Amino acid sequence: MKGRCTIQGCSRLALKTRKNETKKVCGLWSLPDDVFVDCLAQVSRLDLVALAMVSRRHRFYAVSTRFWALRYRMGNVDPYLYVFMHMHPDPSPCWFVLHPMQRRLKRINLNLYPATPVTGSCFVKTDLGIYTIGGLINGKPTSEVTFLNCIEHTVYRITPMKMARSGASASLIEDGENKKKKKIYVFGGCWDVADSSNCVEVYDIETGTWELLSVSTPKMPLKIKESMVMDEKHVYAVDEDGEIFVFLTSKSMFCAEGEKETNPDDKNDWRLFDQTFFCRGVGGRILWRLPREFGWKEVKGLEELQQQHIIKLCAFSVQRMAIFWEAQGPDQILELWYAEITFKMTRREEGEEEEVWEVWGNIEWSGAVLSDSSYTGLNLLFADSLYL
Repeated sequence: MKGRCTIQGCSRLALKTRKNETKKVCGLWSLPDDVFVDCLAQVSRLDLVALAMVSRRHRFYAVSTRFWALRYRMGNVDPYLYVFMHMHPDPSPCWFVLHPMQRRLKRINLNLYPATPVTGSCFVKTDLGIYTIGGLINGKPTSEVTFLNCIEHTVYRITPMKMARSGASASLIEDGENKKKKKIYVFGGCWDVADSSNCVEVYDIETGTWELLSVSTPKMPLKIKESMVMDEKHVYAVDEDGEIFVFLTSKSMFCAEGEKETNPDDKNDWRLFDQTFFCRGVGGRILWRLPREFGWKEVKGLEELQQQHIIKLCAFSVQRMAIFWEAQGPDQILELWYAEITFKMTRREEGEEEEVWEVWGNIEWSGAVLSDSSYTGLNLLFADSLYL
């Protein structure tokens, strides 16, 4: 592996020869800090975990945000898929990560894990972790927010929102002037609020503070069903009635597009992938459309999936999307299956002047990633990948 070759190369730098003996010293112990960090940044994440278990020095650097920023700049990161799932009859959901070599979901054992809503939460991923925002606790909306640090595999409770929310939608948006400054916008999810103009709340990740936005609009969508960031100034949103809005971050304003989605309940897990909208339809179908068009089409080449009950669609990498579905294994054992899919857009001529675009999907890998006889059912609440 690349990481192990790096370690061996660094070790050769630390060979010390004496008169009658040659003593080999591990280079990662003897190198100066700047060279040490540069070598360590080239090690795979799996090797980093192993090194951190046996060395305090490795562990110190392995959880440093500056160290991971260096790995990003070097491009030495790979996609890691995280899943938040409620396994019945367990009382609370738990986090899993897909092992990149074994292709199995591994439960993340978290100590002092805060109480977690079973439903109604929304999620936002950042470069280093995932926020769980709001939801229902004991049947009531909560303002609680937690953060899963995907480097340390630790959950932190952060500053709660100003308003309790369940069924909200949230998006991570870069500051237009300062690309490094990012904020989380939370839309809707407020129950029994007479004045809906302040139902948008913004979390400044740098300062750790929440701010209520006063939003001016002829109609404020109380429950946003899907939202996707188009760029640092625009968030595309669809409410529970199917009405389409664009939220302008610079003006704190919702603008109605004048269009409406038909059967919005049949289209879930919207994703913007390669400048194309994708969603999970009914009957095991994956649908697509362009942002400025409003008619959905079925992705071709995936007819075998129509026999499956797909429960989640998410991004895996910049080249692939992922889907999950439930299945019954041998002896009625509950299984969770997973597939990675690539897409290709093609054009064909129809008539003399009309062009028809099609999207074809290809299953690159599929298999069972979880099998357990001790569970009776599952509710997959969140799935997405981070480059680590």
